[in-house]
Amino acid sequence: MSDKDGKKRKRQSNGVPAPNKKTHIDGQPTGTAKVAISENGLPPVIGSAPGLSVPQISFKAYAKASGRAKDSTKIKPDTHSVILHSTKHPKLDYTATPAASESQTAHYVAVYDPKAQKLQIVPSHHLNLRSTLRTENQEVKDNQQKRTIAQQREQLGQEFGTKKSKKAIASKTLNAITKGNEDGKSAEIENAILETMADTTANDQNQAQLAEAALAAKPIPKPDMSADNFEDVYPLNTLIPPGDMRLVQVKEWQDKARAEEPIMFNNRFSAGRVVAIGKSDDVNKLKALRYLNLLLDFNAALGTAGRSGKKVPKKDVLSKKLEAYPEALVDSVRRRFSESNELNKWHQDYLYTHMCALSLYIDHYVTDISNLKDDLRLENRQVGQYFHELGCRVGPPTEKERETRGMSKAQAAATRIAKLKLPLDFPRPRMMRKR
Repeated sequence: MSDKDGKKRKRQSNGVPAPNKKTHIDGQPTGTAKVAISENGLPPVIGSAPGLSVPQISFKAYAKASGRAKDSTKIKPDTHSVILHSTKHPKLDYTATPAASESQTAHYVAVYDPKAQKLQIVPSHHLNLRSTLRTENQEVKDNQQKRTIAQQREQLGQEFGTKKSKKAIASKTLNAITKGNEDGKSAEIENAILETMADTTANDQNQAQLAEAALAAKPIPKPDMSADNFEDVYPLNTLIPPGDMRLVQVKEWQDKARAEEPIMFNNRFSAGRVVAIGKSDDVNKLKALRYLNLLLDFNAALGTAGRSGKKVPKKDVLSKKLEAYPEALVDSVRRRFSESNELNKWHQDYLYTHMCALSLYIDHYVTDISNLKDDLRLENRQVGQYFHELGCRVGPPTEKERETRGMSKAQAAATRIAKLKLPLDFPRPRMMRKR
């Protein structure tokens, strides 16, 4: 209330004078408190939830070490970032993340013990709590997953699809298909891609099986298609069976070659290489030369049978012509390269390709086909075709090879060199024209 003159009057007291100092509260500590900073144990978390009413739910904590972390096992606010997440609410998901604006701000929690008069300061994390509707999160994840699968299908279509599927994908990209037509068009593209992939896979498997079967039916030694070295394409144990390898005798050739004594041959190929190989310590190569010489003598001993076939002579006649070789070895060659003592076109090609493969092994997979051409009494084109069937490239010698072999230009023009190349390239089968 106020007086009549308009001035406020003081409140009436009850006779007790007002104190000049604050009232003393019982239990309030007096004296000096000890302050200590503690970093033992897990640091506490200070959470801010502006505009949210957080229910009583539990959170799961996730920590990640930063680049400044030296000891990843000890979690500190300055070396680790912490995230809290909870899915305990029936409809909402709660996530507490560090505030980006407070990356340079440190937060602490102080705990005072009045009995011991100690103030403990603990570094703490400061997080901002947000909530999201769970159904919305699930829809976002589903859309991202669908988009990822669609992109993968389009990529597969671009790599392995047919012209139809590639055209559909390009049309979708260029014409900016609307949302209403996107689902139907995507389904059409996916179906086209899946059908194409199934057809392509089946065709690839069929083509691989047909190619393998066609290669197995060829009259050539069985090659190793996965070989990385020349020696592994036609290994010696494939060209010469182990049983025949033990029967091949080379001691006489080796002794005469080292003593420089003459060795009589019916074949130019063996005569031109026996001295160099016999003086070396490569017994396997000398055995390969001896076995090739046997095949050349065996081919020369064959008689004619029909228009294109050849016939193996009788046993006593064959043994007399090949008396320089063990009888068991001659009989093994007869059974290997003939059927019922006859060689049709397939068996002859099988014999010739083995000779060519042995010549590649002896000449380190680069051989002059002239000697074999003369020994087999064939043309360059025919012998070259046999080397082609083995995966070789046949052509005239290079200028460096001509100089190394001491050949004139005229001789080089009439010479053909067979070289085994990796990866193997076999000639394609000829297609018969339809009448």
